[in-house]
Amino acid sequence: MMMHKRMIMLFVCFLFFVIIACSSQDAFPVLKGPYLGQKPPGMTPEIFAPDILSKDNLAFGLVFTPDGNKLYFKLFDPVKDKGSIMCMKRVNNIWTKPEVAPFSGTYYDTDMSISHDGYRFFFRSNRPFPGSNRLKDRFYIWYMIRIKDGWSEPRPLDFSGNINIPVGCPTITFNGTLYFTARLDGTIGGSDVYRSRFVNGSYVTPENLGSTINSKYNENNMLIAPDESYMIVACNGRPENIGEEDLYIGFRKSNGSWTTLKNMGKAINTESDEKCPVLSPDGKYLFFIRYKLNVDACDIYWIDTKVIEELKPDYLK
Repeated sequence: MMMHKRMIMLFVCFLFFVIIACSSQDAFPVLKGPYLGQKPPGMTPEIFAPDILSKDNLAFGLVFTPDGNKLYFKLFDPVKDKGSIMCMKRVNNIWTKPEVAPFSGTYYDTDMSISHDGYRFFFRSNRPFPGSNRLKDRFYIWYMIRIKDGWSEPRPLDFSGNINIPVGCPTITFNGTLYFTARLDGTIGGSDVYRSRFVNGSYVTPENLGSTINSKYNENNMLIAPDESYMIVACNGRPENIGEEDLYIGFRKSNGSWTTLKNMGKAINTESDEKCPVLSPDGKYLFFIRYKLNVDACDIYWIDTKVIEELKPDYLK
């Protein structure tokens, strides 16, 4: 009789854990296929993964690994005023539930970028420099190297031996050149677009791209096309802006100079803020965030990159 009761108790416990496990799995939808199984957009921006990334209006920006099997995005915590980098993986063609990336969660981490060979991971952070326990009052670029089981320990990026250069929103080309925005000595406006070339295994001192790209206003986060054929920059306060912050585009000419940045128009921009542009690994889609100031909410959008070709001047086509 005692054995019978024990068997019943064990069976009840087993059912309890099965129910808990099933309910936990049911809480997160099954996402199969590339891009979280989302239907690709056309020439009109659509919210990307609205029930996943936009569910709580707290996901700011994203980046996929070159093989498309990992997604990193920044999750903002308004209570702690902290950003953590989250990770989702595609395992057997099914995406896992978002988890805090192993290298993030303690400090304010944001603005991710991954090299096109998948070897380097860049992000911005206010974490202390090595040998210190003091948080930085500004954000600096940190990087990691691909290792067998993930990523190496983050290290601050140095420019010609100098790690004390606070810059933002790194974006990388095929040849390793980093483009970013920064407020450094000699900036034309509040913040400007800079680049740093990768020479002999290290990044050189950043160079300002000049007044064709930069203005007396703010050039904020940006992306550079892998082949440097165009750049998209979130610009704040320009007279042509539809919202407070709009996405602008500039194209590289055959002589290496750039066209003046042009507002991407109502196909992209609204009275809300558009920012944080990112390309999909295959170059087919443009991601960006739309931040609604009046309700303090943010959604990630995506659109077919054919919109970029339509904005290219005829003499460059």
